[in-house]
Amino acid sequence: MPNRIKILWIDDEIDILKPFILFLEERGYAVDTENNGQDGLSRLQDFDYNLIILDEMMPGLDGLATLQAIKRIKPNLPVVMVTKSEEEGLMEDAIASQIADYIIKPINPNQIIMSIKKIFKATEIISNKIGQEYAHFILQLEEKLNKKPDWNDWQAIYYDICRWDIWIDEVGDENLKDTHFLQKRNCNIDFCNYVENNYATWLKEDERPDFSFDIVSKFIIPHLSQAEPVYFLLLDCLRLDQYLSIENLIREYFEIDLSLYFSILPTATPYARNSIFSGLLPIDIAKRFPDYWINSSDIESSRNRNEHQLLDEHIADLGYTLNPPSKYNKVFNIEEGNYIYRKIDSFKNDKLIVLVYNFLDLIAHHRSKDQLLQETIPDEQAFRNFTKHWFQHSALYDTLKVIAAQKATLIISTDHGSIKVNRITQVTGEKDTTITIRYKEGKNLACNHKHAIYIKNPEEFGLPARNLLNNYIFAKDNYFFVYPNTYHLYQKQFTNSFQHGGVSMEEMILPVAVCKPKKR
Repeated sequence: MPNRIKILWIDDEIDILKPFILFLEERGYAVDTENNGQDGLSRLQDFDYNLIILDEMMPGLDGLATLQAIKRIKPNLPVVMVTKSEEEGLMEDAIASQIADYIIKPINPNQIIMSIKKIFKATEIISNKIGQEYAHFILQLEEKLNKKPDWNDWQAIYYDICRWDIWIDEVGDENLKDTHFLQKRNCNIDFCNYVENNYATWLKEDERPDFSFDIVSKFIIPHLSQAEPVYFLLLDCLRLDQYLSIENLIREYFEIDLSLYFSILPTATPYARNSIFSGLLPIDIAKRFPDYWINSSDIESSRNRNEHQLLDEHIADLGYTLNPPSKYNKVFNIEEGNYIYRKIDSFKNDKLIVLVYNFLDLIAHHRSKDQLLQETIPDEQAFRNFTKHWFQHSALYDTLKVIAAQKATLIISTDHGSIKVNRITQVTGEKDTTITIRYKEGKNLACNHKHAIYIKNPEEFGLPARNLLNNYIFAKDNYFFVYPNTYHLYQKQFTNSFQHGGVSMEEMILPVAVCKPKKR
């Protein structure tokens, strides 16, 4: 049996366990044995095993010490501990060392079989159960979609989809992953049509979702009257599923009240982030602060140079005078992140501190040009895992621990998300059209209206126009724009890249988490 489970049994009384070993071998398991921990570790260095059965009471290197050494050599190798003791302290130590199961002496042959099956059938059992639950989720989802969901419903739908992203990652079922991808695609098609039909109306009415320009007034201002500082952490290009992947790490130090909001269109930093800090739509920013709104399509990043000034103007408009004034810090690299960590304790007497981290946005941009990043982050699951790994080992995570120790309120949000694009739609326009991939601003733009939202009158969407002929287009779902003369170049460079600026649940439905330190 070439695929049979290989077991290493380490026990100082291994000779009297021969009947149990024969029992396992008769049932197709391959069993090697050692009578002490040191020899067991040596064998483990030389051979591959699927499971270790380990006696807790051994002379010399005992079971717990051997277990710790096993985890250093093969951290993911499951270990079943055999013990005479059911003492709570012992099992707590063992569980903390990540045993897969334990068996109480005297050993029963069926105990061993049940323990092995529990370990190696667990994934299959979980997969079957989660498959049944997912089928139920799909039925509920179809009912919601048939009832023409409103913006509240869409936020709930996308939240559930992102939760399923996380759960399916844990199970690793490829069939379930493919099914979920198709369900998300179908939802995105309906969502894009819903946004196209309602966005302009929302901007004129009170009954609408929270938008980018609501973040400061709704989620930050209410906390400024407290004695402790308020931190506003904006993680550029953080999708809801990425936030959920790090939420449990944040929960170790904070109680979290999570809300969702909609990014304005286009879902791009120069528009969405300026809207957050100013409390205004782009058309109003351009009118009120013309020096801050640069019209050149070649210097899009220049539009975000005045975020601090826009924030201070916004807070003043809301009737607040901050003393001391707000602090604003933008982080682009590891050195700047480390600097903030070293500096953060000096902010404890300030009222409002803004921290803007551009890490995820930079990764999304650079990935389309970097072969190593493409291999490291091949898909959305890898992007979630990458986000979690970065956050867990970042100076930012350490910074949040200091913020919690200050008893400060922390608001975590983002300006837009991103979507993995893999469908091309052609666009034509004049030379001064923006070079962006998911949205275009320019004169005489033309596109396939099935693949994009065409904005003939930008003012209806709260957007400035450089002249009467200017219009905007936003790519729907996972499409991206290419010009006919650059079709193959753009296809090669941007297919399966993470982009933003268009219309999708991933780009528009975003987290805003109000975090209060846990009482310790």
